[in-house]
Amino acid sequence: MAQLETSIILLLLTLISTTSFVEAAPVYSIANYGAKSDGRTDSTKSLQAAWEAACGSSGSATIYVPTGGFLVRPVTFNGPCMSSRITFRIDGALVAPSGYSGAGELIVFDHVEGVSLYGGTIDGRGSALWACKAAGGRHCPRGSTVR
Repeated sequence: MAQLETSIILLLLTLISTTSFVEAAPVYSIANYGAKSDGRTDSTKSLQAAWEAACGSSGSATIYVPTGGFLVRPVTFNGPCMSSRITFRIDGALVAPSGYSGAGELIVFDHVEGVSLYGGTIDGRGSALWACKAAGGRHCPRGSTVR
């Protein structure tokens, strides 16, 4: 019995000592880059700055969107990145500008791999688009697409 207890203690000490060397992935909050959660202030540059920091990380990285609404204009996240695993953790909402005239794509990932999106909302403010389509408009944009 004493040998079993010794083995368990050694196993626990090994686990504790190895987990203390594991580094936590850096978290890049868009709020730390000046984003405002009022849904009116343009947070595109803050989101882009967080992307550039995460993309330049050597390991896993997380881009954090806290609670609240963050106005985002069309943005492209370019790669390739040093980090092979970037997580977008959205606890709030990324909100498109009102109206769809000249909007194009809201969020584009170009030449990147290993990106995950979790939680939150991406609000494209589609009510004007749906009203255009319901009215039988011929010049309505396509709407959201994932490629």
